[in-house]
Amino acid sequence: MGRRMVLAAAIAASLSPALCAAQAFPDVSFSGFGTLAAVRTDAAGAQYATSVLQPGGARNDWDVRPDSLIAGQVNARFTRTFSFVGQAVANRNADDDFMPHVEWAFLRWQATPDLALRGGVLAVPVFMLSDSRLVGLSFPWVRPPTALYSQAPITDFRGVDVVYRKSFGDAAITVQPYAGKAPTDVPSSDGSIVRAHLDRLAGINIVGEMDNWTVRVGYFRTRFTYHSATTDALFAGLQSAAPLVPGVGALADELSADHKKLEFTSVGVAYDGSRVFFQSEYGRRDAELFLATTKAWYATLGYRFGTVMPHVTVSSVDVTSRTSQQVVPHVGPLAALATGLDSLLATQNVAQDAVAVGLRWQFAPGADLKVQWDRVRLPDGALGNFKGTAGFADTVNVYSAAVDFVF
Repeated sequence: MGRRMVLAAAIAASLSPALCAAQAFPDVSFSGFGTLAAVRTDAAGAQYATSVLQPGGARNDWDVRPDSLIAGQVNARFTRTFSFVGQAVANRNADDDFMPHVEWAFLRWQATPDLALRGGVLAVPVFMLSDSRLVGLSFPWVRPPTALYSQAPITDFRGVDVVYRKSFGDAAITVQPYAGKAPTDVPSSDGSIVRAHLDRLAGINIVGEMDNWTVRVGYFRTRFTYHSATTDALFAGLQSAAPLVPGVGALADELSADHKKLEFTSVGVAYDGSRVFFQSEYGRRDAELFLATTKAWYATLGYRFGTVMPHVTVSSVDVTSRTSQQVVPHVGPLAALATGLDSLLATQNVAQDAVAVGLRWQFAPGADLKVQWDRVRLPDGALGNFKGTAGFADTVNVYSAAVDFVF
């Protein structure tokens, strides 16, 4: 197992009961991790948003808010089979502050050596790095590739999962079904905070490991509800115009975000050897609402020279759903409604192609230094991972630097 996977497993705090057989109970330990990072772009109007759950992004001045965080974790083992994991993280949130929030808080019952049941606040296992996507020391980039990871920005859910892991010599397979809900605060374009509801969330995560190789497939579906002052006004306008304009009623049903189905399917492969690092993931998001249906992927190749690893990443996002409409005419009393709909759909055009070159130097066992340059190409009318409406070119450069640490 490569150093990345060893660290991720340690932070995840899912120790085998066999390791604790000689320990006295209760056994409580504390650990933590953090990142101090800065990012800027070369376009004044292009705010590089590392997550749609943050109210803004970095401009052409260095900004430490998008990627910096600090976190603490407590692991409490009550018996050989019952334990608790709690994790609090302070990073930039929808309120534009760093108020700590609970990222993990779950009880675990190790029913058998191969089978565990967990309940509480858990990581949503939708990516290869779901358990460690906030732990900067566990991956080579300044941040996991946003082309894919921004398509499913939620990191935790309230619910239960079952983790079954079976070893076969040098190989192992993990099967993880889960269910629950994920209420999520999202910053709205009008400056307010909107609670998005992901109800009836259910999915499965399957991971296969052999030597330095890891292969993963996953799927989840949920019922998504989102109501803001802006979207409610637009959909009320559509309902009022439906008797007057053909097709408007169908458009309202297509775009509304009231308990609509949202699905995400993903697959990934990684090789983490003593020298060579390779990782690639693909994900498809299908949304029955105004949220875009997307296909996204990335591939990273790195090579270690002792404690230094240069790496290169290529990534792409393709939007396959509508990003404009021609149903509501831009004339008369309907002009304002048509403009509002166009604006809403334009924000969903997250298509982009990018190449990133980075360098990671692990200068201490529990700390590293990273630098990274992303060159992002935006198709006509696309926003990619950026926010804002002015100063965009067809290509934007993003510069990042970070120090990651664990304690």
